[in-house]
Amino acid sequence: MKRDTERVRALLTAANDPAGDPGEGTGSLLTPHAQRTLQALREARPPRRVRPRPARRQVLLGAGLVTVGVAVVAVRGDLVQGDAGAPVAYTPPVLSLHPVEGKPAYAYLQAFARRVERLEPEPAHGTYQYSKTWGWWLHTAGDVPGGVANAAVPTVTESWVAEDGSGRQRSAYGEPLYPNPEQHKDAQDAGLVADAGVKDRNFGPGEFPAPEGDDWGGVAPFSTDPRVLARQLTEVNWEGGMIVYGVYDMLTYAGRTGPVDPRLRAAALRVLADRTGVTVATTTTWNGRSAIAVSQSETYDGSRQRETVLFDPETGYPVGTESALFGHARRLNVSVPATLTVTETLGRGRVSTTRERP
Repeated sequence: MKRDTERVRALLTAANDPAGDPGEGTGSLLTPHAQRTLQALREARPPRRVRPRPARRQVLLGAGLVTVGVAVVAVRGDLVQGDAGAPVAYTPPVLSLHPVEGKPAYAYLQAFARRVERLEPEPAHGTYQYSKTWGWWLHTAGDVPGGVANAAVPTVTESWVAEDGSGRQRSAYGEPLYPNPEQHKDAQDAGLVADAGVKDRNFGPGEFPAPEGDDWGGVAPFSTDPRVLARQLTEVNWEGGMIVYGVYDMLTYAGRTGPVDPRLRAAALRVLADRTGVTVATTTTWNGRSAIAVSQSETYDGSRQRETVLFDPETGYPVGTESALFGHARRLNVSVPATLTVTETLGRGRVSTTRERP
């Protein structure tokens, strides 16, 4: 399971820089929702420092669920639950999902696929495919000398990619946030804060990093036959069986240099429709957009982890992800229900230069 580590680190706020040169400043103007969330993190009462019980290093979130979506909840060591009123980590609230009525999930997704399949292909005018994403992520380490440490870094990532694999990527990182300011050094020593300021890079032909690692390049081109596409998906280790993320990653990769064929988007939805254990709901994203939420869940040690991919109901494009934890918090010190990772696409389109936005 290979993930692009830069994308992993690049998601915790709603930055929107609609004006000015994208190479200037940090582009970290926050939406009211993001501002409230970050302010709550800054003002949260520092939790009591706790020391993990002696135990072997282990993954705490269940098989295949350490890496989720486009971001990671990096869980290291054996975390212990602190005082009930002073959790070690703070997260924004989870999305409210409203199950679709009148149709089972497979029938709803099949109908959705038929609508998408009838769409006209998008024009590919312009040299570069532009995309802009944001979200939240929390990194936690439980094997530091001072006990459990946490850090979150606000970031927005913009990409300009040409068909020959050249382009530009710009990531703007906000000030790191520490639920317990005393753990500043522990969090840094544990590698929880890796980037700061603005990282702006240009790439020559074939050099632009693949959005989800190199695996998808060996599978493409992708089939528009759902049965063949399902077999192609199994050639890449997509989250230990979480096919919602396999579809998300595949469509993200397919759309990195241009529009995705409506037939491929429809085929991806039909792959989801044929998968048992998938649920479908409607929701509103963190920026107020309507979306169709396709989820899979895993129950582990008395808790449930819900993995969700959001789709644009008009186009069938994936527009975000969420990983949420319900029930028992396991040994991850968060108040449940808890959002562990959040991503959302803020914009996409074609432009002629790497200095433009659509």
